[in-house]
Amino acid sequence: MLAVLVGGVALLLLAPSVHARLLEAIEAAGELMRRQPAAGMVVFVLLAALSAMLAFLSSTVLIPVAVLVWGAPLCALLLWIGWFLGGVASYTVGRYLGRPIVERLVRPATIAQYETWARSGVALVPILLMQLALPSDAAGYIFGIVRCRLAIFLAALALVEVPYALGAVYLGVSFLERNLPALLSLGLAGIALSAWALSRLHRRMAAGRDEETVTDRVTV
Repeated sequence: MLAVLVGGVALLLLAPSVHARLLEAIEAAGELMRRQPAAGMVVFVLLAALSAMLAFLSSTVLIPVAVLVWGAPLCALLLWIGWFLGGVASYTVGRYLGRPIVERLVRPATIAQYETWARSGVALVPILLMQLALPSDAAGYIFGIVRCRLAIFLAALALVEVPYALGAVYLGVSFLERNLPALLSLGLAGIALSAWALSRLHRRMAAGRDEETVTDRVTV
């Protein structure tokens, strides 16, 4: 998903006339947000929260507008708040509304693949790895289903959203400044981080299965 987004934005930067028209649209949207700054912030945070819960929604299109209006630091903070609230909400749905509701929002195959491992994760680092590796809309629901300890889940969620919020905002800055090298570098860094976390997660899952197999053989 991130690779597709970065590739699409890079193509836009390679078309100066299209980029100029988009900047005009961003400026127009920014003017509306300047007229109602408090309402604009609330809407931005809510949309970020929803994008963390629903795979088909994305707040990325608003990030350049938010950067233009509020600046990169405040935009990153608001984005982090929104994604954090969305993660908490998805965890709550998974924990209290259960599997039937979650399976309408997340592919059952994804739940089945990671549920057992999530159930065994009781330390911060494994849970952090899973949240880095999986889309936020999936991880929160799965940890809610398995009733992961709330304190550890929240700590991991708060940490994992920091690099992604900063990266997303500076991708927006790179787009506004038409800085293709910076955009590609940030995009590749985000892809590499997710790929590394997913690789580590699968290694841990494989190691866990191997330990279970050895235990079963010893028991027999």
